[in-house]
Amino acid sequence: MTTTHVYTHIRRYVCLGLVAAAFVMFGLPQQVSAKPMPQSQERVIAQSAQEAVALFDSFTELSAADRSDVFSALVADIARQAAVFLGVDVRLTQQSWLRADMAHKLALMNDLTQLGVPYKINAATENVAFDCSGLVAFAWGKAGVALSRGSSAQFASATLVKVEEAQPGDLIWRPGHISMYLGVPSAVLQTPYLGRSVELQKMNDRITSWVKYANPLI
Repeated sequence: MTTTHVYTHIRRYVCLGLVAAAFVMFGLPQQVSAKPMPQSQERVIAQSAQEAVALFDSFTELSAADRSDVFSALVADIARQAAVFLGVDVRLTQQSWLRADMAHKLALMNDLTQLGVPYKINAATENVAFDCSGLVAFAWGKAGVALSRGSSAQFASATLVKVEEAQPGDLIWRPGHISMYLGVPSAVLQTPYLGRSVELQKMNDRITSWVKYANPLI
């Protein structure tokens, strides 16, 4: 990408950042939930996340504050896409994602880049295949946090938090499985088992009632 293209994107996303900030401060339009999108929309979300990560990595000439503002604009837009896909509250999702610290945002964005990548046991190869703990280790590794493999080991190395305190990107654990929290009740990013892929999902009420949440940073 040329410098001209980079700064064109910067101008675009600074504007988006101002809009996103206004939404958080003053509220979104009244229609904050929508009919879920078709499965092909996951590919669109993955592409948006890939662009966000690539642009964040290219913003080396920006100050830390400006870099954060531009990235937050991208995060807000992808939060909207994910919320509409899942049929959850758009405003709540955007507010939750924007409040998350930078490491959580980066882990979440990197995880989203892998939407549609197939499940394979003991796999952790970008754009090829993942199992549940491989996906979590990949995403947090991209955010600068090294996690071991294995869902129980990952959960044990993080700090248990209440769901009310959990950030998007935190771990959701139950025996034999680990996934990433999306910041709104029951919404997860995961790769569940053979025949499925990295996907956005809503846990059913039974599972939601007994899973545990953990923060890898504390």
